[in-house]
Amino acid sequence: MKRMALLLSLLLIGLCVAGCGKDEESVGDVSPGLDIDTTTLEGDAFTSAELLANKLTVFNVWATWCPPCVAELPHLQKISQDFQDKGVAIVGVLQDGVTELGEKDTNAIASAKTLLQDAGVNYTVILPDTALQQTFIRTMQYFPTTFFVDSAGNIIKKVEGARDYEEWGRLVQEVLEETNG
Repeated sequence: MKRMALLLSLLLIGLCVAGCGKDEESVGDVSPGLDIDTTTLEGDAFTSAELLANKLTVFNVWATWCPPCVAELPHLQKISQDFQDKGVAIVGVLQDGVTELGEKDTNAIASAKTLLQDAGVNYTVILPDTALQQTFIRTMQYFPTTFFVDSAGNIIKKVEGARDYEEWGRLVQEVLEETNG
């Protein structure tokens, strides 16, 4: 009986880890413009108006408990630097930075700040507000999941799973070309 319980536990852990790093791309339905009103991890305001400054905003929804999410942070930082002059911004969305009741999770935020510092990340990371919860997080099946959003707030592509620098570079360039960027 103990052996069966151990096997079931290992199977469940394996499924969770495999799901965390799923590797899939899809073009999402074009959504009506997002109405974002939230804060960064440092408490600065972040609204939908931020999207107007970019041709493309890449929202990477991640969590501190997800190893593939953490592993891709340096790759996204490099993409942020290399594509900034093309009108692309990377914005992290810290899924576990807010509780189910909508309250800030100070432990997750502190952990995220340490992980971001260790990875050399300086792009904006925000907490999910109601709009992001409903538009991004409730539609997710895997971590990380990344949403490509145009300057009007329309989701134009969704990518599930972690990527390295080369893969992110290819995807960002493709989306820019598709959107005449």
